[in-house]
Amino acid sequence: MIYHLALESDWTHAQAGAGEYRVSTIGRQLDDVGFIHCSFDHQVQKVADAFYRGRTDVVLLSIDDSKLTSPMRKENAEGTTDVFPHVYGPLNVDAVASVRQLGVASDGTLSIVV
Repeated sequence: MIYHLALESDWTHAQAGAGEYRVSTIGRQLDDVGFIHCSFDHQVQKVADAFYRGRTDVVLLSIDDSKLTSPMRKENAEGTTDVFPHVYGPLNVDAVASVRQLGVASDGTLSIVV
């Protein structure tokens, strides 16, 4: 499994549309970046803390990477030695095994359980 933090409205739009999700990361589209940012289970909290703190509209997509129709590559994040999964193309919604709404703690961190 790999994971993607999504805004609930973007995920809802993907489900109602052509059956694919095209958001790379918050505020950036697949066409702008070239891939969809994802995380391994041990990376999700760190990503949430860095980019989604305090948001109440975030869902966690659990993605079965064996069902992806677009290629996935494990690559270093720019400027770090951390390796993240990147999906090079649209995310087919049927590869998403589960979707969970994330709660927000009093300090603004998202409650992540993978």
